[in-house]
Amino acid sequence: MRGNKLNKYGIFRKRKMLATDKPVVFLDLEIGAESGQILDIGAVRSDGEKLHSPSKRDLQRFLPGTGYICGHNIVNHDLKYLENILSKTLDLRAIDTLYLSPLLFPERLSHALFKDEKLQDGEWNNPVNDCRKAEKLFRDEINAFFLLPSDIRRIFAALLYDHEEFKGFFQYIDFIPSDQDTETLIKSVFSGKICENSDLQRLILEYPVELAYALALINCGDRIAIPSWVVNTYPETGHMMEMLCNMPCEAGCDYCRQHFNVRKELKKIFGYDGFRTYGGKALQEEAVRAAVDGKSLLAVFPTGGGKSLTFQLPALMAGNTVHGLTVVISPLQSLMKDQVDNLNAQGIVEAVTINGLLNEIERADAFRRIGDGSAVLLYISPEQLRSRTIERLLISRNVVRFVIDEAHCFSAWGQDFRVDYLYIGDFIKRLMKEKGSKSVIPVSCFTATAKQKVISDICDYFRKKLNLDIKVFAAEATRENLRYKVIHEETDAEKYNTLRNLISAKDCPTIVYVSRTRQTREIAQKLTADGFPACPFNGQMDPEEKVKNQDSFIRNEINIIVATSAFGMGVDKKDVGLVIHYDISGSLEDYIQEAGRAGRDPSMEADCFVLYNDNDLDNHFSMLNRSKLSINEIQQVWKAIKDMTEVRKRVCCSPLEIARQAGWDDSVREIETRVKTAISALENAGYVKRERNMPQVYATSISVNNMAEAVSRINTSPLFSERQRVDAKRIISSLISSKYISKASGDEGESRVDYMADMLGIERKDVINAINLMRQEGLLNDERDMSAYIFDTDTEKRSKMILDRFSKLEKFMLSQSAEEWHTLNFKELNEDAQADGLKTSSVKNIRTILYYHIINNYVQKRMDQDTGITEFSATMPTAQLLERYSRRIDICRFIIDFLYKKTGDEIIGYGRDGKKVLFSIVELYKEYNDIPRIDTYKERIALKDVEDALLYLSKIGALRLEGGFLVLYNRMEIKRLVVDNRIKYKVDDYRFLDDFYKHKIQQIHIVGEYANMMVRDYNAALQFVHDYFQMDFRKFIAKYFKGERVNEINRNITLKKYNRIFGELSDTQLNIINDAESKYIVVAAGPGSGKTRVLVHKLASLLMLEDVKNEQLLMLTFSRAAAVEFKKRLISLIGRAAYFVEIKTFHSYCFDLIGKTGNLEDIKDVVKNAAVMIERGEVEQGKITKNVLVIDEAQDMDENEFRLLEALMRKNDDMRVIAVGDDDQNIYQFRGSDSKYLRSLIDEHGAVKYEMTENHRSKADIVKLSNAFAGLISHRMKESAVRAVRQERGNVVIVQHCCSFMEEPLVHDIVDRHSSGRVCVLTNTNDEALRIMGLLKRQGVRTKLIQSLDDSVSLYNLVEVRYFLKVIDRNLQTPAIPDAVWEEAKMSLMRVYSESECLENCKNMIRDFEMVYPMKYRNDLEEFIRQSRYEDFYDDKREAVYVSTIHKSKGREFDVVYMMLKGISAITDEEKRKIYVGMTRAKDELYIHCDTGMFKDMIPDGIEYTVDREMYTESGEVTIQLGYRDVVLDFFKGRKRDIFRMRSGNELFVSGDHIYADIDGRRIKVVKFSKGFRERLEKLYNKGYHLVSSKVRFIVAWKGKTDEEETAVLLPDISFRR
Repeated sequence: MRGNKLNKYGIFRKRKMLATDKPVVFLDLEIGAESGQILDIGAVRSDGEKLHSPSKRDLQRFLPGTGYICGHNIVNHDLKYLENILSKTLDLRAIDTLYLSPLLFPERLSHALFKDEKLQDGEWNNPVNDCRKAEKLFRDEINAFFLLPSDIRRIFAALLYDHEEFKGFFQYIDFIPSDQDTETLIKSVFSGKICENSDLQRLILEYPVELAYALALINCGDRIAIPSWVVNTYPETGHMMEMLCNMPCEAGCDYCRQHFNVRKELKKIFGYDGFRTYGGKALQEEAVRAAVDGKSLLAVFPTGGGKSLTFQLPALMAGNTVHGLTVVISPLQSLMKDQVDNLNAQGIVEAVTINGLLNEIERADAFRRIGDGSAVLLYISPEQLRSRTIERLLISRNVVRFVIDEAHCFSAWGQDFRVDYLYIGDFIKRLMKEKGSKSVIPVSCFTATAKQKVISDICDYFRKKLNLDIKVFAAEATRENLRYKVIHEETDAEKYNTLRNLISAKDCPTIVYVSRTRQTREIAQKLTADGFPACPFNGQMDPEEKVKNQDSFIRNEINIIVATSAFGMGVDKKDVGLVIHYDISGSLEDYIQEAGRAGRDPSMEADCFVLYNDNDLDNHFSMLNRSKLSINEIQQVWKAIKDMTEVRKRVCCSPLEIARQAGWDDSVREIETRVKTAISALENAGYVKRERNMPQVYATSISVNNMAEAVSRINTSPLFSERQRVDAKRIISSLISSKYISKASGDEGESRVDYMADMLGIERKDVINAINLMRQEGLLNDERDMSAYIFDTDTEKRSKMILDRFSKLEKFMLSQSAEEWHTLNFKELNEDAQADGLKTSSVKNIRTILYYHIINNYVQKRMDQDTGITEFSATMPTAQLLERYSRRIDICRFIIDFLYKKTGDEIIGYGRDGKKVLFSIVELYKEYNDIPRIDTYKERIALKDVEDALLYLSKIGALRLEGGFLVLYNRMEIKRLVVDNRIKYKVDDYRFLDDFYKHKIQQIHIVGEYANMMVRDYNAALQFVHDYFQMDFRKFIAKYFKGERVNEINRNITLKKYNRIFGELSDTQLNIINDAESKYIVVAAGPGSGKTRVLVHKLASLLMLEDVKNEQLLMLTFSRAAAVEFKKRLISLIGRAAYFVEIKTFHSYCFDLIGKTGNLEDIKDVVKNAAVMIERGEVEQGKITKNVLVIDEAQDMDENEFRLLEALMRKNDDMRVIAVGDDDQNIYQFRGSDSKYLRSLIDEHGAVKYEMTENHRSKADIVKLSNAFAGLISHRMKESAVRAVRQERGNVVIVQHCCSFMEEPLVHDIVDRHSSGRVCVLTNTNDEALRIMGLLKRQGVRTKLIQSLDDSVSLYNLVEVRYFLKVIDRNLQTPAIPDAVWEEAKMSLMRVYSESECLENCKNMIRDFEMVYPMKYRNDLEEFIRQSRYEDFYDDKREAVYVSTIHKSKGREFDVVYMMLKGISAITDEEKRKIYVGMTRAKDELYIHCDTGMFKDMIPDGIEYTVDREMYTESGEVTIQLGYRDVVLDFFKGRKRDIFRMRSGNELFVSGDHIYADIDGRRIKVVKFSKGFRERLEKLYNKGYHLVSSKVRFIVAWKGKTDEEETAVLLPDISFRR
């Protein structure tokens, strides 16, 4: 430093003149953030004089006598506001300490005027203080400059002297650039630190400032990040460092040979001697070199093939050379954590991850390490690219590369396409734009398996998005140390035995892959029980259990892990010797990847087995159908967003709220992911834009003078707890820092809640709470950051009415709450609430309140992953909950009053039909606490109470709020781009996703083909795999799938199942099933035309081929028996998938809608009420959002059922309706049904009509007669006659009697003709049926009466049913009925009621329930019973003679049918249709006995018609079935014990007014006749009838309106003969 010496200030100076002798003024301005006007001026002269004034004129008088003006960010900030002043004063040269700071102090991350620990000095917003800080910094900068080596000073002067931001500084210190060649000087000074062949000349000319900053950093030597201010202001600085230090030259200079020797760095960093090879090719080394050379690349390396090292090594090298950050994007949180942990275990600590598995402290530490440059590898998920905090963090760093793991997710042809991956390119482009960088950030993509189409898609994506050329490094998919084998097994038992044998034979670390979550536990438990200790692993498990089981396997504490595909990602276990696929994978890519987890040590050989049968593929198709996001679902999300943005085109909401608005079942797993995927699809198509997760900005107006004042007031305030004091100090320190950064350095200040939470490691809710407390204390100005929208349709009365309705319901719910875990039956709770007088209660409202309680942590919930049962428990005692409830409701009432009052005083703005009112939580808090109160003993409320009340009002819909605290609950901001409500999400928009799903279908077929090929020819199968990954996909398909097989692999169903569904169907049936385009379809189906079969096969087609989800498919029937029959047939056709299809009766479905358990006694008006609730919007959206509605027996709809149908159609714009019926069989007009409603679907809604007129049931003559008779019916829908498929004529006889007493000749006809088969006698009335049955029994004919319980008696009250339920309840401890409990109840029922004639129907009821409910829940069982009829469970498939009314026979068929038509002339259409129904029950023979001439003029040829002129006497057999009205019900009270000892069918004895039974050797009274029945008996006796026999028909439970206990009632049959 010869020629210079220190002055008295410790600053170097030139000999010829002291730098400090030059006068200088230090200046700082305070500028209004909104007005842009000067608010305050501070100036300090070098002689100590100061100015503090808001007046520019004062400044003008202060400046003369100085030649320099200095400040922090003065050139591009302060001086702009002083242009008119400076032009009128002396010529002043500017010195900017901000631009000098990164040059002279490159190791500093922040270049603001202060450090946080110095905040307590002086007033934070006093500009004079800032002037003094600027002066001190300026002196430090002079000192630092002259401490630099002379050559570096010359370099800086040469590069920067001519730039306004630096020129004043060099003039002040009289430092003039030398004439020495700058390029030569740089090469000399930085020899060994930069590439000798860098294009320095171009950089000097084009980027001198950036080059200077880069050289300052390089000269610093330490690994530090480029300061964020430099990155933002001079974004090409990072690129300068890349060009100087991180781009190997072709010539290979000493620097490049030293720093880019990848083998040397591999040994140095990881300790490895060499890179991996694949098939003899050095692909790993080549990929590493490409990354080091700055190229973009795609590496396709097999599982365990060293993908991680391939990007980690270049990342760590770039961290050393240019302080660069590599961002790794990975879809799995656990994989990120594992990779960071593995690096740390090797002593490499430069990697961090930011994901949901971190706690707040870990998360803040990760942000700190990224910010200060100590981390050079950052692992995040693609979803996190939406975070404003992440974006800001990456803007502040020199990002040198993006690494995308699992890159096949980009491609619709990959096995795991993810829509959120498509945002990556847009994010990188946005990041470059925000930085102002012209240089494209390179990318490295990695995947374990990718066929050529996927590789092409990835390359095309980055070429299109970022104009990047991707270099591909692809290894072969197969590994030489693995042996593959497929074993065909037909049954699960065979599979398990083989699995056990393979494990036993190999005895090594083993992975068993299964396709379903539940299987992991089941098979692990079975193996453990059989002596092979195993642990389960699946994605639904508790994280702690997952980690424990995974670690046990890795540490060899157990040898076997049974897992779904969720296991293995990133798990580095080299000694796995056996991988067994219990179920084959869903694609070859998945299979190769999962099998590749064996033998990761190349020196060992490992075995890979597949236990295969064709059902594996069906399971994969079923899972694909359930997981697939259909176009209809995206349309539903789009409609939900349109509804939510009707007034404001932006909406802040959670995925769950969108799901509910869309009508999705919120209990579906991964529903949030599905919603986000739908939004991404809409964003991709340009309908919406999902903004970065950017909650409300808080606290931009600080009201304290300095940090010391803030600390003092926080310490003395009674508002803060100790924890809150600590948080508040850190937050206000951050806010003041942010304010300074924004003003002093030009950086964007940050005061957003999420940013502060992330950076400070404080939970978001605690940040918001601290800010509100500081507002309350006055440290921060109270900003109105919330808004209420008051619409013209809203009234204070309406809001209060909603609040009143919900508050009463909530109070009732709280009275039912419990702290122990329990299940909730929402319908029962709703019924109880309504019974308690809350008539407006609904399941929808109950769920809303429960949702509020859960997010507010009043209630917690958990789900059993095996059973799917959700349980709830209160988190505090009921008394405490009620206390909070009372306080909240009082605050809610105040808020409504307050905000409606403000609508008249302070309207901020208008939306469509609405007014916007601004307010704040603190404002509400203060206003509420200031209200004079009589009950002064009550404690003042806290801010949290106001937050709770606002959230409550928002959730129940009493007020429409946004902003402020709602950021805690609304994590997405969505902007609607397409504003026309008529525009729908279209098929073209869906094409990309559709391609993905179509390819998934092909992948399942292809992996099945591989399995079959592996059994036949091992080498051919290996070639198949090779071709799959290496050939063009179309050529691959052409080679292996020829002819019709091309069509087969495009169906999401196996060929075997496809043939089951579509084989053996008629052309008409196929046309109906294949019609996926018509919105509304009406099928006019004649008798025996296969209506049930077509509907079942149509349901199968909808589920398996037409993308309809089970929860969005609804089938409605008119009887529980029909619903059960459809469900049984569907299960038989498609398997397990059928269990989840909603097939219900109209009444059952409507009970669901209105939120009641429902039973047949309460069905009056239930359909009408449900329709009204739908119209009013009072029904849960998820219950009525349907894609397809199928209606059986649609001709039987009445006015209310059709109203329900139209209400559903209005709520679902795109819902398809398939209505099947036969207007000729509409026989329930007496209860309001009318086929005109079916016709209106055609006439008013444009439904396509199909006619099914092929009768597969009846022989030709039966069809001929029924056709002729149907021709008499008017206004028929079918235009074609029914055609018999069976060609045999059959036997049809019509006997017209001249006497109306036809019972005896009909019975003789049966006795003479009957030999075998199923015969049915059809009558018009129940009494006629009973008489026929009596006569047949008298003739010794085995007879069964298809009877029903009395209309006032339900199946649920049958004693046998009650006993069955009682046994279950006695042993039941969970909502699900264990198999052991179920079997015990069945055995006990059959043992105790073995003699009961009702037992067969009860057994059939149990069997049907078992068939349609795979998981047996107590609530489902009771509902099933309550909504069923006794006659639903008759088994009419056995050979016998059945007796029934025509109405009860509908839907049944018999070999032979006898009809007794007494007194029927068939004048009305209703009578004609009833007779037509009776005729068409017959398959082979039909015998009609009538007493009118209605058939004589329309007998077809070949039909036998005779007239019987014999006169018969009235039937001597009468059987009466007694009901409630026939007995004295009070008589049974106190006789329960005796009645329970009776059984249906037991003999009884009638005497006088009573019926007796023999019990324990005693004859006791068991029934007392009512007065009305005694009169009826008297009439029978007067006609000459005498008692023949009596027996127990039913024993049922009955309860009078005022009774507390139920009574057992015996209902008998009594037979008489004359």
